[in-house]
Amino acid sequence: MISLTEELTLLAVEDDGRIAYTAGSPNFAMALVGACIVDLNKAGRVDADLQGLNVLSTEPTGLEAQDRVLEVIAAGPVQTTERWVLELQGDSPDLVRMTLAHLQRRGILHQAEKRFLWALRARRYPIDDGGKEQKEAKLRILAALLSEGLPTPDDSMLIGLAVAGGLLEAFMSKSEVARLAERIAEIGGLDLVVRGVESAIRADAEVRAHAIMLSIH
Repeated sequence: MISLTEELTLLAVEDDGRIAYTAGSPNFAMALVGACIVDLNKAGRVDADLQGLNVLSTEPTGLEAQDRVLEVIAAGPVQTTERWVLELQGDSPDLVRMTLAHLQRRGILHQAEKRFLWALRARRYPIDDGGKEQKEAKLRILAALLSEGLPTPDDSMLIGLAVAGGLLEAFMSKSEVARLAERIAEIGGLDLVVRGVESAIRADAEVRAHAIMLSIH
C-alpha cells in the first residue's frame, strides 16, 4: 500500500515532472507533517485526541519520513497536533526528500534532468500485496468531489490535506475549486488531524500577518 505522505507528495509532482509551485509554501509543509502524523496514527504509533498527540510505540515503521516525525514527537512533551505541525514544518524539506527517495526505490518515480517522472506512462501505483491496483490520488480526489456519496476515510483525509496544502490548484482550475467549494468543505475536514493542520495553518498565517504589520513604520 502507498502511504498518505507519499500520495500527498505525488500530488505535488505534475505530469511533466515539474513540481507544483504550491509545494514551496508553508501550507504544504504543514500538510505534509500532518500526513506523516496520520500515517503514524494508522500504524498504531501515535494516537491523536483533543488533549494532545500521544505516542503509543516508538518502534520504527520503516518509512524514513514518518520515523523522523515519530522520533521528534516521542522526545517532546504531549501537545496538540496543531503545535506539533507548527514545530515540525521546518523539517518538511527533509521529509520531502526522504519520501521522494522512497518513491524512487519503490519504482513509482524516477529522476531525470532534475525532474521526477512517473515510472509508468500512466499515473498509477504498483499492484499491492492483495493483487489490487489502487487508483492514483488525483483520480480519486476528482471522483470523490464529483460524486454525491461520502468518500472513504483515507480519501477524506487526502482531500483535506490536499486542500490545506494548496495542492488542488496543481491539477484543478481556480474556477473548478470555487465551484466545488461547498463539496470540498463537506468532505475534506472530517478528520481530527486534518483539523489540527488547518488550525496550524491559520495560526501560522496570523503570526506572519502580525509580523508584517508590526514591520510597517
